[in-house]
Amino acid sequence: MPPLLYSEVVKKNKKEYKKKYEKEYENEKKHEKELYSKECVAQGINFVVNQASRRLKVSNVYEKFTCYLATILARDKEVVAVWLKNISDQCYEIYLSKNFDWLDKDVEYINNIMKYLKNISKNAPIISNDNESDLFKEVLSYCSKKIKSRLDKLKKDIENSDDRDIKSFRDFFSAMVDDTSNTELIKISQACNKYYVQLEDKSYISKKFLGHIRKVGSYNTSIKGIIKCAREIQYKSLFSNIKVVKVKPYIINNQPIYSWKNIIKRFIDEGKYKCFMKRCLKKPKVMERINKVYTDNATYTCRPYKWDWENPISHPTHIPSHIPFIPSHLS
Repeated sequence: MPPLLYSEVVKKNKKEYKKKYEKEYENEKKHEKELYSKECVAQGINFVVNQASRRLKVSNVYEKFTCYLATILARDKEVVAVWLKNISDQCYEIYLSKNFDWLDKDVEYINNIMKYLKNISKNAPIISNDNESDLFKEVLSYCSKKIKSRLDKLKKDIENSDDRDIKSFRDFFSAMVDDTSNTELIKISQACNKYYVQLEDKSYISKKFLGHIRKVGSYNTSIKGIIKCAREIQYKSLFSNIKVVKVKPYIINNQPIYSWKNIIKRFIDEGKYKCFMKRCLKKPKVMERINKVYTDNATYTCRPYKWDWENPISHPTHIPSHIPFIPSHLS
């Protein structure tokens, strides 16, 4: 076979490059569509995100890291998306997006978090007690309103029941934390996390009660998880060269999204989906939010059970227009 001419080689390379570019572009649009779809679900019903996140199978340390970050970055009613992008073997970018604007105090908080993590990583394997302590305090101060809100729900469980399992938790909690009004959120989160982890059989305990314990304890879990990542020698390059990109939300008109059913069923099976929808249908406020999110743009009306459609639909959304990724975690 005769060798290819230079012009033929160039032409072939251009075709291959074009094909590769088109495939990457197609993947990015698919990722955008999924991100927007998840955000629409989150706008429709706030507890979907928490349930979906809990069912996600985290397979590697990078996914765990993004999950932990999403937990400590979300305040009040915020929904935060985190994506860790590999630029090169020695450089990573963290993309952050949420359904509200980033305030000056948010930027300062993120900068402080990254400063502590870089110091912890730089000093590893020597433990940086001061930086780790400051990291705990910073996170719990920033997230204090949300933690206290979750703690109030847990207090009601403890105070209004003589159930054996709740009494068991109350005794365990009292031994670790002197008083339920204790303002040391570190101890409170640690106690909840420790109790939740030590339970061998959770099936016989109220899911609602367990959920309250898990949510309060999740902050201790996330902070310790992030610190563990920063201590690892093999991740020094990640923390020394990491760059944080904070993306602002914009309204996107006619953005293609997957149906409500398509997104929800990625996390639960058909049987659980039917039960889930029954719960939604019984809650007027939830249905009002769902109808608002999935309104038909042409008629500005919501067709019955539109969220069950399998075909993609379009909807104006507040997710940034230029993020070509699926969030590793939503909190």
